[in-house]
Amino acid sequence: MTLSLKELTAEADRCVACGLCLPHCPTYRKTGSEADSPRGRIQLIRAVSQDILPNNARFKEHIDLCLSCRSCESACPNSVSYGALVDTTRALYIKKESHWLSLAKPFIRYRALSYIGTWPLWLLSKAKLLGTLKRMVPAARLLPTIPKPIVWKSLYPATQTKRGAVSLFLGCASNAFDNQTLSASIDVLNALGYDVHVPKAQTCCGSIVRQAGDAVEADALIAKNSASFERTMPILTVASGCGSGLQDYLATHQVQDISTFLINCDWSTAQLAPLQQRIFVQDPCSLRNGQKAQKTVYDLLKKIPTADIQALPGNGQCCGGAGAYAITQPEMANTLLNDKLAAIKSNQVSILATSNIGCSLHITQGLAHAGLDVHVLHPIQIIAKQMGFKA
Repeated sequence: MTLSLKELTAEADRCVACGLCLPHCPTYRKTGSEADSPRGRIQLIRAVSQDILPNNARFKEHIDLCLSCRSCESACPNSVSYGALVDTTRALYIKKESHWLSLAKPFIRYRALSYIGTWPLWLLSKAKLLGTLKRMVPAARLLPTIPKPIVWKSLYPATQTKRGAVSLFLGCASNAFDNQTLSASIDVLNALGYDVHVPKAQTCCGSIVRQAGDAVEADALIAKNSASFERTMPILTVASGCGSGLQDYLATHQVQDISTFLINCDWSTAQLAPLQQRIFVQDPCSLRNGQKAQKTVYDLLKKIPTADIQALPGNGQCCGGAGAYAITQPEMANTLLNDKLAAIKSNQVSILATSNIGCSLHITQGLAHAGLDVHVLHPIQIIAKQMGFKA
């Protein structure tokens, strides 16, 4: 939630500066600077909000370096709402209209524009010209493999005895770069007896612009989603970054990560083929610290007979994806990514499951650069494949 200035100061005052958050903060572990720790940032926020310190470039630098991973919240004995503190601080003091955000906003607001924009990229990839584009335009190097765009129906009816109905949240990045996971989600839900509604008026969850300090735009997106989704049905998300943001700011609706929903479904009629492989799971910060639902991913994957499900070592540290963080803070993002790549290499990972598109894109790019052959998949894609669905 976004706080008022008075609430901001009051929430900052709740921090007792015990330091238990320090070992859990990715940026503090890398820089060793108190100003890059949750405790230090809260002290800075309090001082700026009370005009004790100026809102200058150094203050912005320390706040901008925060990943909003919220690992500190999980460690805080006083349950300080650090996420709300940082969101509010960025809205009040850090807001800036960057070039990339100006270009992204129309595509974030309107799914039709995103759909139109991904077609040329998909055609370039089919013609094997995406590599040429990446060499000519440096920013294009961040682009992943582009799947063929999909025009979604408003309703996908259950293929088995109907047990209920849900709404599916598409998201911006998932819709553009990971529509295979969205399709797999529909297949699995239909097979378990659920009608899947896909409201056409839905839009971005607002997390990207909120992280950039644009609370006005973020609130407008939340309001549009609130009007688009029925309150009688759960809203299922496949990207935990979206799910965490919607849970925080769309309190009028029931928002769940798809793994959380599926683990509570009746699987008695489902047939899953055995898989004689080890699957490592990467816990997104937004799923672990925001939605607090990382355990459901392991429970869901364990439904696959003979599969060996393991946590990727170092899951307590952010991968550096964190929304647009890889664009705005590439040096720190890549420093954190290198730790994740080292864990993947040392454990000889061949299949990595992750429930957030931001983590998936960031890690996949790092794997390609390092020449590591690893399949990075959403857990639902793995489940759907074992149920016989083809991508």
